[in-house]
Amino acid sequence: MKKFITAEYEFSSPKVKELLKFLMISDLHNVCFGENNAVLVKKIYQENPDGILIGGDLLIGKPGASVLPALSFLRQAVGCCPVYYGLGNHEYRMKINPEQYEHQYQRYERELEKAGVILLENQHIPLKSKKTSVNIYGLELPMKYYDRKRRHGLSQRELKLLLGKPEENAYNILLAHNPRFTDAYLDWGADLTLSGHYHGGMVRLPFTNGLISPYMTLFPKYCHGLFTKEGKYAVVSAGMGEHTIPLRIFNPREMLVIILKPEE
Repeated sequence: MKKFITAEYEFSSPKVKELLKFLMISDLHNVCFGENNAVLVKKIYQENPDGILIGGDLLIGKPGASVLPALSFLRQAVGCCPVYYGLGNHEYRMKINPEQYEHQYQRYERELEKAGVILLENQHIPLKSKKTSVNIYGLELPMKYYDRKRRHGLSQRELKLLLGKPEENAYNILLAHNPRFTDAYLDWGADLTLSGHYHGGMVRLPFTNGLISPYMTLFPKYCHGLFTKEGKYAVVSAGMGEHTIPLRIFNPREMLVIILKPEE
């Protein structure tokens, strides 16, 4: 049976008035931990989080590929706490090419909405909290930003067109699947950005964050782990699955545990 680890990150802020816990799951790609993801679901319930943050690519964007593993997992997870879903490139390409993917994404989306999963497609939603104002944003990037041949930059103007401006008095969490633009996310003003996509670089060598990116670049800067800039933070998850090239060396699958706490 496939295994995963939990990686915990703690952040304190004057905007946070109480202890809050989130789990972040990214790049599951239809992988199951135990029958019907029983092991993963059990761990989620044991952690008892205030919310589950989905960083995208829970499924495989391939014609004929099933969405049922992802859908079944989410139906179970939403019974524990609210689930906030930011799309990855696999979901997005299915969404914008309905004929090619036989309208799979559209059916998937309807079932998610029935289950109570909160989809964030260039949208944000406030977390229901008694003391702390928290906004959760989900960034949906057009496919050109995943192009392996042409490297498009992401400007602040484009980010603001997609997301608007972050609320200054709230703690703002951004689900942004592609970590290539982490500098732009931090400059935009998210207090905490959570990404995936790179699968931890597939191979983790000593003193590196990961070997290779989906763009076939070696030792990409924002591949895995914690990054900070001017009081803002970003965490890139190694993800929980793989596709196409099923390779992980010294690079365990991981679920992130995010702890927010008041500043001492």
